[in-house]
Amino acid sequence: MITTADERSWKYDRPLLFLGEWCKQYDRKAVWSSLDAVVAEPYGLDAARKRRDVAYVQALADQLLIELTAEMNAFHGVQHGVRYWNIVLGHWLQRYVAVVFNRYATLEQAFKKYQISGSTVFVADGYCLAAPDSDGFVRGCNDPVWNHVLFANILHFMGHCELEIDSEALRGVQGLASDVGKPAITPERGLRHKAVDAVTGMLRMFYRNSDAVISGTTLPLPVEAKLQLRLGQVPQLWPSPSLSRVEFDLERRKQFVINTSEAGGLKKFLRAQLPDLIPACYFEGYAQLVRDAEALPWPANPKFIFTSVRFGADELFKAWAAAKVEQLGTPYYVGQHGNNYGTHIYAGNAKWPERVTSDRFFSWGWSEEGTNAAPAIIFREAGRQAERYDPAGGLLLIEKCNPPMTWPWDRYAEFDRYQEEQFRFVEALPARARAALTVRLHYEHSGYRWFEDQRWHDRCPDARLEKGVARLRDMIAQSRLVVHSYDSTGFLETLIANVPSICFTQDTHELAADACPYYQMLREAGLLIESPEATAQAIEQHWDNVDAWWNSPTVQKARLAFCARYARMTEDPMYTVKNLLTESN
Repeated sequence: MITTADERSWKYDRPLLFLGEWCKQYDRKAVWSSLDAVVAEPYGLDAARKRRDVAYVQALADQLLIELTAEMNAFHGVQHGVRYWNIVLGHWLQRYVAVVFNRYATLEQAFKKYQISGSTVFVADGYCLAAPDSDGFVRGCNDPVWNHVLFANILHFMGHCELEIDSEALRGVQGLASDVGKPAITPERGLRHKAVDAVTGMLRMFYRNSDAVISGTTLPLPVEAKLQLRLGQVPQLWPSPSLSRVEFDLERRKQFVINTSEAGGLKKFLRAQLPDLIPACYFEGYAQLVRDAEALPWPANPKFIFTSVRFGADELFKAWAAAKVEQLGTPYYVGQHGNNYGTHIYAGNAKWPERVTSDRFFSWGWSEEGTNAAPAIIFREAGRQAERYDPAGGLLLIEKCNPPMTWPWDRYAEFDRYQEEQFRFVEALPARARAALTVRLHYEHSGYRWFEDQRWHDRCPDARLEKGVARLRDMIAQSRLVVHSYDSTGFLETLIANVPSICFTQDTHELAADACPYYQMLREAGLLIESPEATAQAIEQHWDNVDAWWNSPTVQKARLAFCARYARMTEDPMYTVKNLLTESN
């Protein structure tokens, strides 16, 4: 059995089972296509299975958070509550449980379905699976060596097959590099950082210790600044400095033990493996993280804290916010930052830390009974100039990138199916629409080694590719119709801007129950289509007069009803947000 794309673990003289499509990197097709090999059935793609697994994983995470709270307090000599630790490390913990569950269940399924004689595993005493921070953990989940070592640990724990130990492959390697998958610092990004630092320094002379900390709201910066002025304070940016670097301490990690006596199988492995996977910023670097957070030149007694993005991977912000919430009772508000909240069974559902720990969660328009969700607006569109489009322009297909392998099911295999659907859609287009087509790759596509440009060249060599560099707004302005290849924030943005759009996706089996009637309205109006061929047929039908279809009463009624629920905008968005903040406080 092969668990990785790292070919040092492969055998070439016997039948092979690739545990997943991630083992077969597209640029190495010449190697793996000639082998006597099959790919194991992907885990967890059935809709009912997804729902069961999501519930199971999140229940496990809830229980583990309680246990981890006690252990972290004892280990670090502190006395913080569950809410504090959920703000600080809850996002990492949710993903940790989902990742280990997925890898464990994938191996269990493989042993049930296939006769596996053995596997080669890399073993190194000095290798640590921990990342520097939660963002590094997400990047690591797509790293071939990191995944292989995690699979190897599970194989050792299960004991189901003979393992051939390779102690040379990782000799001298301590673990995941801190910069794996990080975007490069370009000169342009460097200049932006310097400009932010300069502006921050000037504004900081005018802040008060009682000012609200409003940062990373996804409101356009001018709108966010005006909101702060309306609240009676000088606008601030509050950037976080880089985390202090710390070294992994493997001996100290061995002393951190979570009781496994009453657990077995996956539950036991989750607890036993956690000391090797908890990010350094929560372990070796925790004391320094707290000191750095306390030293931030931010308000000592903020009126409230409001963010839409910094709760996830901004470690200093989270440590600072958690302390203020726990010590001072500072109101903590979180805004929605992506489209899946309120609609998806897993992404952004009511179990995620930003929703559990916040005093109020400001949605893009929806509400949910029994939760703290309050209808607000689609923050990122407040005050923006409406998108333009060209009724005689081209056809734009907007792609997503291969996602991190951080969910309970096999997202790599799911993306492989998605890619095939994209090709089928383009191949089914009428010639005149296909000639006007531009395929816009996701701007992060190169970071996950899916080799989209090469795949498109091999399958649809005449397709015009834009590799995620051009401004999407400019591309929309040159198009008569935009096809979103997944249920995305971009689809909501073109709907609210009244730009002719179709969402072509099969992800609708992952919808929350409350969202189903609204998506059904989109289906009936032809705005949501689940088949590549049916999408191509709809484009052929509307191509000569897209505006007539788009402005029809059926389409506009569905568009407006959907936006009112999931992409709400008001006449005075700043007034709406200000009222929510002041009423909540």
